[in-house]
Amino acid sequence: MDGKWIALKYFYEDNPMEIVSPMTMNNDTALHVVASNRYSDLLKHLILLIKDNAPEMLRRALKIENNDGNTPLHEAAASGNLDAAKLLVDEDKILSGQSSFSSLVEIRNQLGESPLYRATAFGHTNLVKYLASQVKPQQQDIEQQQLELAIEYHFNRNHDNISILQIAVISQHFETALWLLKKYPDLANRKESNGLTSLQLLAQMPSAFEPKFRQSKWKKLIYKYSGLFDDDNCDSERRSNQSPNQNDDLESGSNQPPNQNDEDLDRRSNQPRQSSSSKKITKLLLGWRPTSKMFEEMQNQKLLSKLTDLLVKEYSWAGEYSDSPNIRNTFCLLCSNKQVEEDSDCGCHDGGETSKSIYKYTPLLTATCTGILQIVEKIINFNPQAIEARDIETRENILHVAIKHRQLAIFKFVRKEKTITSRLAYGIDSDGNSILHHAADMKFYTVDAQHVSGPAFQLQEELFWMARVEKIMPRHYAMHQNNQGVTAKELFESKHSSLLASAKGWIKETAQSCSTVAALVATVAYAAAFTVPGGNDKRGVPVLGHSPFFITFAISDTISLICSLTSLGTFLSILTSPFEYENFHCSLPFRLHLGFALLFFSLVATMFTFTATLVLLIHHQKMWTTSLIYVVALLPVSVFGLSQFPLYDGFRKSLKYISKKIMKPTISLIRDVFVNLKLFIESILNLKFCIRRLPG
Repeated sequence: MDGKWIALKYFYEDNPMEIVSPMTMNNDTALHVVASNRYSDLLKHLILLIKDNAPEMLRRALKIENNDGNTPLHEAAASGNLDAAKLLVDEDKILSGQSSFSSLVEIRNQLGESPLYRATAFGHTNLVKYLASQVKPQQQDIEQQQLELAIEYHFNRNHDNISILQIAVISQHFETALWLLKKYPDLANRKESNGLTSLQLLAQMPSAFEPKFRQSKWKKLIYKYSGLFDDDNCDSERRSNQSPNQNDDLESGSNQPPNQNDEDLDRRSNQPRQSSSSKKITKLLLGWRPTSKMFEEMQNQKLLSKLTDLLVKEYSWAGEYSDSPNIRNTFCLLCSNKQVEEDSDCGCHDGGETSKSIYKYTPLLTATCTGILQIVEKIINFNPQAIEARDIETRENILHVAIKHRQLAIFKFVRKEKTITSRLAYGIDSDGNSILHHAADMKFYTVDAQHVSGPAFQLQEELFWMARVEKIMPRHYAMHQNNQGVTAKELFESKHSSLLASAKGWIKETAQSCSTVAALVATVAYAAAFTVPGGNDKRGVPVLGHSPFFITFAISDTISLICSLTSLGTFLSILTSPFEYENFHCSLPFRLHLGFALLFFSLVATMFTFTATLVLLIHHQKMWTTSLIYVVALLPVSVFGLSQFPLYDGFRKSLKYISKKIMKPTISLIRDVFVNLKLFIESILNLKFCIRRLPG
């Protein structure tokens, strides 16, 4: 549609019988199109045209389906058009002679979705509340038990049995999911066709727990220190900015959902109100798009935390073991499996959690696989015994799963409980693998490109991981063989042989390239030392030696020469190394980091030397000329530094690791020396005192 709604209105005024005729390739009628585009007034006008010209067609017009089986109410539910939904439901009530309920809300589309289910899938909470209040009971006398039986019809869709709560969780509409779970707690224990509960599905969604605002430090500072993003104040601002059809009070009057209480209203009324100036600042910040996006993500995280708490408390995680294979299926979140196979370009695949591997594990172990520490903490805090649970098929505990999936945060969390960790470390899975075997296996290893910048550092990370696990594993398990008769060390060497070969080639090429650059820098620095800017006088004294920039030239050139030669020696030592596994644990990566750092410092010093030389030669020029020279001279260093920043971060980590290994024993040794020296001095003084007390 081109948005020519007035022309559309005039067309149907002249041709009212065409309102029920298809107007799109999907066989959408005018009611479908208008209901999905939030033009409630035009929808009302079209319905009046049908009433005036062909009232017998109105029932058919309201229930006519497009190619997807969607009625106009389905389209209104998907778009969140509350006014259109009310209008369609009210007209159906009049036609059917019902005063409270509409049969229109009971119609399912080809995916087996009712309008209530479809509104949930798109996260329109207000519309979900309204449609839930319009569900038809089995009998005319409305009782709570009958109403619950009636709404059961809307809790699942047909083809995959995904519940209405699960579709809200999968679509990451946590406000809607939280309302549904509070309203209908039994939804927490419903399973879809693969036997997974809502918490198990949530545990497969790590991206939901890592909002984008956490990647920006300034956004976190705004949120933390502004004190303006109060939930209630921001909720009120958000409600005031909503359109009128989204601002209706669904919790009162004829639209009141069943069992709605006023707990939230009482809580809000008892809280202090925000000052007018704070409200203005809050409104200003919310009007700024980056801040508004940040607030939405933070609100979503708070809702997600509350939802996780409720799901954990509903026991949906306890004792849920599946006999299915490790990865059974892949499914599209909003479409059927069949539709995904036929049309890979379905709209659900544009982004987000579009497809997921279905794990056989409990929510605790699934969250451990995906690294969702929040779920792991909540489950263990709610039931501490869960930390010792094992998978019924593989006999793996939380430590096995965390280690083989390289989930360091969860590994550290489990290690806090030393007594439990020691028991878990003794665990052997059904294949005879110890925790060290899982650390040695690369089956679930994935490269973190943001923190690891080359094969050598990948191998170093793997060696660090083995070292972490060895610290908590019983010593005699080092020689333990699994069911294939392989020890952990043998498994590590066989699985990492290709990575070792890649690391060898990569670090050799890098060291060779950098040693060439270091040699060139050393040559330039050495030549500059004997080419004094301004020349020498008859006595051999530099003509410009009195200038402070000459001292800068001399110092920076010396630093450049020393750093470049040291860097060259470091890279040459790498080329002569044996390249065994133990060399990649600390020695080779640290040398490479050190070589890069020294090379960078030599380049910086060379640029300072160059800048100081230019200033000495053209110091009489205008200020803007010298400033431009400074910028141009330092530009190459800045580009090189930014491009190699991950390596410097790795150097910092390696330096920290080495200092930790060296400084702790050194400090302990110095402390012992001082203590022994103190005791020795005290003993000498005591001996001297005793000698003085002797008679004669």
